[in-house]
Amino acid sequence: MRRRFVRWIAAAFLVILGAAFPAIGFAVVSQAQPQVNAQSAQEPISDRDREFIRLINFANLWEMPMGDLASKKGSTQRVRDVGATIAADHRKLDVAVKDLAGKFGVPLADQATSSQQKWMAEIRASSGKAFDDAFANRLRAAHGTVFSVIAEERAGTKNSVLRDFATTANTIVMKHMTILESTGDVDADHGMFAEAGARTYDTPENHLSSGDLALGGVVAALMMGATIAIVRTFSSPGTAE
Repeated sequence: MRRRFVRWIAAAFLVILGAAFPAIGFAVVSQAQPQVNAQSAQEPISDRDREFIRLINFANLWEMPMGDLASKKGSTQRVRDVGATIAADHRKLDVAVKDLAGKFGVPLADQATSSQQKWMAEIRASSGKAFDDAFANRLRAAHGTVFSVIAEERAGTKNSVLRDFATTANTIVMKHMTILESTGDVDADHGMFAEAGARTYDTPENHLSSGDLALGGVVAALMMGATIAIVRTFSSPGTAE
């Protein structure tokens, strides 16, 4: 009778452990993340907040170098001025994003997404008026998409720090859309709005890395080993029934 009871307890433990796995895995990962300050720790940060930080980081990674390039390669003074302004503003955003990522333990990419790298290659390969068109259209489309994401973040985040940052980012992105349009090179019928405006959520860069998956496997293996050890201990010969 006692052995049957012990086995019932072990089975229940397995069920509870399985249900708790996501929480346990998250707790293990959280230990490796930087600690946030006292103010931030008292306010929630959601998956959307984390994605927002990563999205702005991706924008910085390709728009800074493209702004620098346009400031030198633009065929008109207006395009060169717009490029310089965009590069300077994204450098400021880059500093702010890295600070937020450190406070909230959000890992950041160190290179642009595969799609963004294609746009960068396209812009770099162009010259003259074709360069101006590619630069203005690609960046205007990208800013248009980020603008809508910022609006969602500003309206929905429960974290006051991120709400303030979203307000700042909103002002900058609106400014960039306006000055890009002022070049006279933005063509709404070009097709780039839909293509370059695609969000980065589905790109490989935003998926779980092999390290994340490996960590999950290690946690699962440890829990399985612990469960087997418990079952063997209580079910070994000599245990009273």
